[in-house]
Amino acid sequence: MFRLIKYLRFVFLAIVILLSGCNSFGPNGLKGTYPLYNQAITDSQNEQFIQNIVRLHYRDPAFFLDVVSVTASLNMGLVAGTTTSTLNLQNGMNILGLNANGTYTSSPTISYAPLQGEGFVKSILRPISIEDLFTLTGSGWSSRRVLGLCVERINGLDNARIASGPTPKLSPTRLDPFNRLLRLMEGVVNEDLIVPRIDPVTKEMQLEIKSSPEHRETIAEIKQLLGLDQNIEVYHLNSDFLSHSPNTISIRTRSLMSIFFYLSHNVDTPEAHKAEGLVTITRNKDGSEFDWSKTAGGSMFHVSQSETEPQGAFVAIPYRDQWFYLADNDLESKSTFMLMAQLFRLQAGAAKSVGPALTIPLR
Repeated sequence: MFRLIKYLRFVFLAIVILLSGCNSFGPNGLKGTYPLYNQAITDSQNEQFIQNIVRLHYRDPAFFLDVVSVTASLNMGLVAGTTTSTLNLQNGMNILGLNANGTYTSSPTISYAPLQGEGFVKSILRPISIEDLFTLTGSGWSSRRVLGLCVERINGLDNARIASGPTPKLSPTRLDPFNRLLRLMEGVVNEDLIVPRIDPVTKEMQLEIKSSPEHRETIAEIKQLLGLDQNIEVYHLNSDFLSHSPNTISIRTRSLMSIFFYLSHNVDTPEAHKAEGLVTITRNKDGSEFDWSKTAGGSMFHVSQSETEPQGAFVAIPYRDQWFYLADNDLESKSTFMLMAQLFRLQAGAAKSVGPALTIPLR
């Protein structure tokens, strides 16, 4: 009898341990699955951005999908059974044995919907506001990256205006003054010498450009490049290019779609694709091929190309029998890519998905 009691205790303990293990299927299970879903969605969005940039390089239409929902059904099952065992006790005895098996399955489902319709189109074609420019620079982004990417023209300085659409045949001109302005501004931006402000009376946006003994020459050159009055410190801010005055800074910004086009020009292309006329080759006046890394945007973003899948890339996509990618150690391009993602949320984040959702169950 003692052996029988000991055996039953063992079976009971096994069942308790099995049932207690079900706790890992609840809240504790999220600790392992949530980061995986997060990483999968982030990777798919990164790949979508790079794919659309490469598409524009080849004059192929861009298209965006938005993750609408991520759901997962968790199923647990417990199967119990009995067996008959014979114990070699003195009088012989058949006893009823117990066994149990637990099962756990997860069925994740991701739903996508196309971003399209009037609201979305307007959001990606609308120029980025001047307020948003200074919000980004005030949040920690460098003025060189924000202005180099988002500004098309400031006063008389041009930042490759013709690069805001499909790849141009002729190279942009007069790039050096704008690039020089960015370098000068980056050198003093952390000194609180260039500060946006709101006029307390008119509520008009203004830009204060102060001087200091240490940076006097730099500030003077910034004002000279912009054609500003050297004797004042507070300047009006607007987007009006019909007139220019020495007390006003006029900024023309790019739209989100224009930025995608701008970045699409500095994509490495196989020589065979160039020979087949699949891409536009931008030429200098002497007929040589223009180097897009000379532009402000091209100096901060570069998509590499390979015939085989690259190893250790930050993000890589197959397209037209080639691989296009951002190198993981190209921190300059990765930083610009992060800024691009924030701009997309800023401009298109409020647009609602339109059309039927694509639901993909993951097995």
